[in-house]
Amino acid sequence: MGKQFLKIAAVYFALSVLLSVIIGVSGDYSLSNVQSHIHLLGWIALGIIGLIYVTFPALSVTILAHIHFWMHNIGLPVLILAIIGEIYEVPEAGVWITIGWVLLAGGTVLFMVNVWDRLR
Repeated sequence: MGKQFLKIAAVYFALSVLLSVIIGVSGDYSLSNVQSHIHLLGWIALGIIGLIYVTFPALSVTILAHIHFWMHNIGLPVLILAIIGEIYEVPEAGVWITIGWVLLAGGTVLFMVNVWDRLR
């Protein structure tokens, strides 16, 4: 499971850098918040979690790790797209932002429970 977290973290890193280039070249910084979320919650958070799972393999074989992976990787794209929707004043974007955050927070709680339960 750790390798999957690291692989998807690399994808988020590439997306973050690509968006940074687009923002820098265009001079339009309206998507800076989106880039920050991709970078922090995609690249940094998932990269660190992947390293934890590689370092402590007993954590990565639990159902909690698998559910966390999917909650995080469904919640983050939902959140990112919803933030873009809010920037461009798409109706109901706020509801989708809430859904994205709930999925991310739920996955994070599962990660915390997994760590506390398995690292005794």
